[in-house]
Amino acid sequence: MPRLTPSVACLLGSIALLFGTPGAVPAQPVAFGAWDDPSEQLQEVWWRRESSLDVMSGLSLIAAQWRGAASLSANLVTRPVTARLRGTVRAGTLGRYRPDLDEPYDALRLLEFMRFTPPRRSATHVRIGLINRTRLGTGHLMDFYRSDMAWDERTVGAEMYHAWGFGAIEALTDNLLLDRVVGGRLMLQPLGWTGSPRFGSLRLGVSYVTDLQTHRADARPLIGYNVDASFDAFNSGSIVLQPFASVAWYRHQGRGLAFGATVDSPNFIDLARFHLRMVLYYSGEAFIPGYFGAFYTVHNPHARILNGERFLADSTAQRVVGVPLEAARGGNAFATELRVHIFQQFELWYFFRRHYGTQALSDYHLRLYLHARNRLRLGVGADRGGLRGFGSLFSDLGDQAALVFNLDYRLAGAMWLFVHARYTYERRSDAPDGSARYLVQRRFEPLTGFRVRL
Repeated sequence: MPRLTPSVACLLGSIALLFGTPGAVPAQPVAFGAWDDPSEQLQEVWWRRESSLDVMSGLSLIAAQWRGAASLSANLVTRPVTARLRGTVRAGTLGRYRPDLDEPYDALRLLEFMRFTPPRRSATHVRIGLINRTRLGTGHLMDFYRSDMAWDERTVGAEMYHAWGFGAIEALTDNLLLDRVVGGRLMLQPLGWTGSPRFGSLRLGVSYVTDLQTHRADARPLIGYNVDASFDAFNSGSIVLQPFASVAWYRHQGRGLAFGATVDSPNFIDLARFHLRMVLYYSGEAFIPGYFGAFYTVHNPHARILNGERFLADSTAQRVVGVPLEAARGGNAFATELRVHIFQQFELWYFFRRHYGTQALSDYHLRLYLHARNRLRLGVGADRGGLRGFGSLFSDLGDQAALVFNLDYRLAGAMWLFVHARYTYERRSDAPDGSARYLVQRRFEPLTGFRVRL
């Protein structure tokens, strides 16, 4: 079992002292959705409820077109909820940017997130907002799912988690209109009453995920099921080793097995939490681990990603990339994952799943966040698919890649620099069969403005 050496512990402590003293730490961590997303921790210390308003203006580069941009962002902190709302309008020599305001749903897109704040010791999580880092259970069906891959078509969803004595329930939808992906998981500890450290920790989980769009359009809708089991092989109080096994299948497609283990420390000396995981996958035909993943909204039974190098704007015959679920030939995969989270100050989350087979099905995810109180907020996210091996990470980004960069930096007094950059997707004309098609889109927006405390 990996150990946290004294040198690593000193490094974590040095980073925490450099960027400020962490705030209060919840006693019962919730391992679901964005509960632990440091970019949404607006309340820097538990007793201070201070809201703010950012007023920004600057330039906006979308694809090859420069425009002017004006933006407002409100960060609201109250006793029951915290929330962030952001709105931006863009205009240039060719007129305003139409997707900013061209349908009623754009009003809902102003909400980035709204979180219910339960009592400090409650294992309950309720959140409405963009879905951007959701794993359901072991991640065998849903892993790193996000609803904002096509930014102009992003949807506002909801996620909920609640735990009680011998069980927990997870549920999510990626759209409050309940017309796209929905899922849930029930976990029970049937022997929790025994008090045995190993038998009492046995956890059995059942998950369900489906795409409601396929129910309306297909004779065989996409429906996934997952059953998993885990237990505490070692628990020192601060470090836990949990082996697990999982089987997942789609009603009309294939199935797969997974075996792995996690090493968790939910609260290491009131300084940080870390998570190390290794998983071995055995997948049959028509099964892809974590198929409901980061790229699902632009690569699914009714949507495909266009080949950017061979894209012709006036052509109906376009090349696409990616492997459809029904065309997957199966194979084995091995995943490694590391996450270090210094409370409210720093996060490093690395994940790589190496696929061993004839198709390019390896995928990679990275989340990096840094917060220096009242000075700096930096967030970087990367998702890549269609990789063949670890060496593919050092190749050109290609068409199955997404990057997000957000920077808030205080220049002087109340004046701040805000930089937002995205490498995601835009909707293009539909294919002759009616399926949606998406093309890589680059955005870069350097803005300056003032932060006003409310």
